[in-house]
Amino acid sequence: MRHKIHVETTDNIKSLITKNKSKKKARFYFNSATARTIIALLHKEYVPLLSFYENYHLLKRRKMSIITDQKEQQQQSQQQIKSSLEQSNKQTDSTDSSIYQTEGSTKSVHSFRLLDTTKETDSDKDLIIHSLNESLHIHKEILERIQNEKEQYQLKIEKEREKEQEEFKSWRQKSEQGLEEQNKKCEELEENIQQLQKELEYKKEEYKKLEVNFYSYVKQIRVTDDDLSTIQPEISHLTNQLNNTCMGLKSKMDRQAGTQFVFEQYPDKIDDIKKYMMPPPSAATKEDEQLLETSFITFFVEKYLINILLSNIMDVPIHLGVSINEAFKELNDWMEIRNKEWTNRLRQQVCALVVQQPGEEEEANIKSAKDKLLERIVNVLGPVYPTLKQDPKKIENLITRALKLNLAVKGQEIKIERLPIEEGVTKFDPKTMKATAKGKPNGIVFLSITPTFIARDELDDEHGFTVPGKVFCIEEEQSEQPSETATETNP
Repeated sequence: MRHKIHVETTDNIKSLITKNKSKKKARFYFNSATARTIIALLHKEYVPLLSFYENYHLLKRRKMSIITDQKEQQQQSQQQIKSSLEQSNKQTDSTDSSIYQTEGSTKSVHSFRLLDTTKETDSDKDLIIHSLNESLHIHKEILERIQNEKEQYQLKIEKEREKEQEEFKSWRQKSEQGLEEQNKKCEELEENIQQLQKELEYKKEEYKKLEVNFYSYVKQIRVTDDDLSTIQPEISHLTNQLNNTCMGLKSKMDRQAGTQFVFEQYPDKIDDIKKYMMPPPSAATKEDEQLLETSFITFFVEKYLINILLSNIMDVPIHLGVSINEAFKELNDWMEIRNKEWTNRLRQQVCALVVQQPGEEEEANIKSAKDKLLERIVNVLGPVYPTLKQDPKKIENLITRALKLNLAVKGQEIKIERLPIEEGVTKFDPKTMKATAKGKPNGIVFLSITPTFIARDELDDEHGFTVPGKVFCIEEEQSEQPSETATETNP
């Protein structure tokens, strides 16, 4: 009987242990799957699951400690049962009742413990179910949060896309408007360019007309078409023609009359002429002792002719023989102080009027003055050139050319001046002078045959010219003191 009770008790304990073990295994499998889901969720970095996982392990540890305590209690109860059975064999029948009592008591105790274990297992199940419900609820919340965040993110992306599309549309509209405006401006500019081109062509035509009118007006004022580029060679032609005329008359010259002409025209130079142009008395013959060479006489005749032409033609205020020369000179001097441009314009207009519309009276006066000048020159040079009175054509050509040159010079706005050369003082300058073959180059100017003509523009230095003058030079005399020292040193 006792053995049966013991066996049943042990079997009940074993069955409970096996049931508990199987339940533990099931719980373990379930818990491992739950842990994997929790780890997977934790991999997505959700913090609420971490606290759940930690609480779950704490509960598990508590359960394990409760189970170990239960095992220890069962072992203690088994030892107590064994000890009680041993004592029951030794005791009498009186003790059987006590045994029954102890058996009932043990049964009651054991049954209480079994009921506790079942309660604990049910509580574990409830705890697990509760934890699973919480995990599912947390997981559901997480999924809902993820879904909400996803929807919010999608809405945000859609709003941003809509905003970008609106901005793009507004930018496109603005750019299209700006392009239209630029196209309109471009069309307006093209129209303005075409209009300006038309105006430019019109102004060019008007300018050409003004230019033609201006040149026609200037031509009327200047009398001739000459300018500085034509006046410079004209002056050279006049001096060359004068030289050629004198050289052509050289063979018909009377040396005695020529020498007398030189002494009469230049009495202040007689001593210097005898010193530098006449041969010394020892080398001269009796007949030619007081006579100059024809080449030197030609120099003085050329000098006389150019001075006559300049003083009677080039230096007059307007023109040779015009009745208002003196009156115009006074007016010109008065205006030149106040306004040079008006002075030049008045001079050009008066010269043009005298030449183009002189009138019969002025024409007669000009012709009379020209004839008188020719007669004067022929009378002075007639003794030197006896055939000149019968054929004064060469002298008349010189006068005509000088008159033409005077009109061309008077019609210019730039004055053509003559460089002053002081004879016996001025040194030879190759830039403005041209020495004769008879003279000594690089010396002192003894005789200025033809003057140096210079034209200079005050506004433009390059606009102008220089016609070199013809000069006869002599050697520069040394001072007396060096000569005396030289005679003292040379015995």
